Amino acid sequence: MKRTVCYLALSAACALASCLKEGKYDMTYILNPGIQTQSVGSTEPLEGVIAYAYDVDTLDWGIASYADAAAGIITRKDDPARKLTEPTVIATPYDRTIGTETEGTDFSGTAGWLQMPFGKTARMVVAVDPSTRLYGYTMQQPQLNLERLYVSVVFQPWREGFVYKNNAWSFYNEFYTPPTVLKTYYRPARQAEEGAAEEAFTAQQIKAYAYVADTTDWYIASYDDAVAGKITRKEGTDTRTTPNFQAYYESASGLYGMEVTATPLMAVVVDRVDRIYAYTKFVPDLDGESPTWPVVFRPWRALWKYEEGDWRMVDERQAPKQ
Repeated sequence: MKRTVCYLALSAACALASCLKEGKYDMTYILNPGIQTQSVGSTEPLEGVIAYAYDVDTLDWGIASYADAAAGIITRKDDPARKLTEPTVIATPYDRTIGTETEGTDFSGTAGWLQMPFGKTARMVVAVDPSTRLYGYTMQQPQLNLERLYVSVVFQPWREGFVYKNNAWSFYNEFYTPPTVLKTYYRPARQAEEGAAEEAFTAQQIKAYAYVADTTDWYIASYDDAVAGKITRKEGTDTRTTPNFQAYYESASGLYGMEVTATPLMAVVVDRVDRIYAYTKFVPDLDGESPTWPVVFRPWRALWKYEEGDWRMVDERQAPKQ
């Protein structure tokens, strides 16, 4: 019985050793670059990215500047005078014929993809986007018996700061300029009846916000969308659900203050009392004086859609019955 057990154990050990011996590190690293220009925007394919790799660890090595990143130069973190100038491997345009499982695959969206061979050594992978002058790097471990590894890298020029993280990538923007902040104000009022005095709203009766968007391209599809902060593209089905800027009630002035850092603005104000919403386009001077934008809701007007000063007013209660 002991002889049988020993034989089985020896056979299993030999089989395991055989499997390990047959394993190999011979992988193609395929990089899919993309760009997201707005925090709530979609990721678009990106061409023109430069990529390369070094057989070093990102704990010890980094990149001193964008110029170095574009030139393929890395720097020892504890010794800035020590640099490496010849990448272990430089990425080339993606070859869709690699591997054995390409038949029937759709390659129409692979423009701008890159590839590099990988062995059994962990590597520092660097990606540089000349169009935004952003660069990033990550650490890639070797993969046993994997023919291809597909990796996405997304550049986000909208990010604030000189350094940011996105998944496993560390990104750097040495050309970052802190945005100019402009304080703006909404002054909503309500006229309950024709000829009556205008009355201010309480804090909970108004919702106000703004998108960095143009009203020639975007609109609000319904009152519920207005309350939820959702806008819809006029052509197509795209929607956005996170306003770039929110306005908050300030009890001292009775106004709704909002800090903005970009234009044009699609400004939105929602009257929760009468279920009327208003939106318009503003292009304030970010270096100028703080503007105050008045808007008056007149529930006595039996109109579905109408203009009120700069504003497009919508009262769904007056919509034609189907």
